[in-house]
Amino acid sequence: MFAKAFKSEFFRISKMKSTYILPAVLVVIVLITNFIYMAVDLYGLMGFSREDVEAIQQMGTSAEGYEESFMSGFQAGINSTENMQADSEFVILGEGPFYDEAVSAIYTLDVGSLHEILLLAIFVGLYIGNIYSTGLDKNLNIFAGKRVLLYGVRMLMISLYALVLHVFTWFSSILSAAWMGAGVDLGIDKAFILYFLITWLLTIAFGSIVASMTHLTRSKAAGITLGVLLSAGLLSTIMSIASLMIQRKFDLDGSFNLGNYTVTQNLAVMNLDSDGHFVVRTIVCALVYFVLTYLSGLLVIRKRDIA
Repeated sequence: MFAKAFKSEFFRISKMKSTYILPAVLVVIVLITNFIYMAVDLYGLMGFSREDVEAIQQMGTSAEGYEESFMSGFQAGINSTENMQADSEFVILGEGPFYDEAVSAIYTLDVGSLHEILLLAIFVGLYIGNIYSTGLDKNLNIFAGKRVLLYGVRMLMISLYALVLHVFTWFSSILSAAWMGAGVDLGIDKAFILYFLITWLLTIAFGSIVASMTHLTRSKAAGITLGVLLSAGLLSTIMSIASLMIQRKFDLDGSFNLGNYTVTQNLAVMNLDSDGHFVVRTIVCALVYFVLTYLSGLLVIRKRDIA
């Protein structure tokens, strides 16, 4: 039964145009983003050289050097304004902040930009929404009484498609390093592998959230809209505002932030240097969101007539 369900869902996905369009769109978006960070001299546009930025960062690592680093940056800004007034021609293209970074570091930038989950939300909304817009399940008599199995297979397909987007993002990072960077240094180590797996788990949890909303409302638009709002950071913003209110109300430490327990913020903030506490919290967060949304979606399809 599982094999038949898997084959049926795989065939349905293979016939969706969005299955092929979304990865292509992802590659284009990632390349454009990386072009800005790798081929545009952002430091130069602000009147800084790479050496200036490194010196300011080093001075700013201690309390004693903070004032000195601030004044150095302030003076550099004044000098840049005077230079641009004296010379109307200045170079835009050059070595950006990520020009000489390894692919692994570039990949964290691309995943943290949340473009991937935005496109995943569109796919999930269309994939699950088609069940209701076409009356698909009414024609699948072979699966009568097997909704739990079918729901599980569909979540498996979403997980696999999330992996496909994850790999396409990595491929785009490699292409960016080869095309716009100093060279291709994959930087694959234990930290990168752990980062890849955990962020994939977070994208699966995000896909489950969108799928649950789509099942609940029987609407493509509702699922996609929720995904777009979440990937735009709306929930993280709301959580941050709520955190400030709670901090003042109960006189809590400034490090308290409800946004730390959202999928999108963990996906945006996590990097190769995240400590063990952060990693464990992120894994727990992803699992909790996935289990809750999976069970809620399952409850919906078991208790009501899909037709």
